Amino acid sequence: MGFNYRFHPISSEELSDLQVVLEDVLWELRLPRESEEAEVVAARLILLYQSGVRDAALLHAALTRPNGPTE
Repeated sequence: MGFNYRFHPISSEELSDLQVVLEDVLWELRLPRESEEAEVVAARLILLYQSGVRDAALLHAALTRPNGPTE
């Protein structure tokens, strides 16, 4: 059983919201914005969002907790 992702364009408002989550996560993880690790976090953020996770707190938690489902 696989995931059935439906990729829709992300609106500018959604992108702005995701940017806030990304900046918070990078700060918490102490990752430079221009690092490879930051790119991995950003890619995971987009994947989580496109898979249906819309709540900023849930996105943040999924990206920062150890041994989370996205690692």
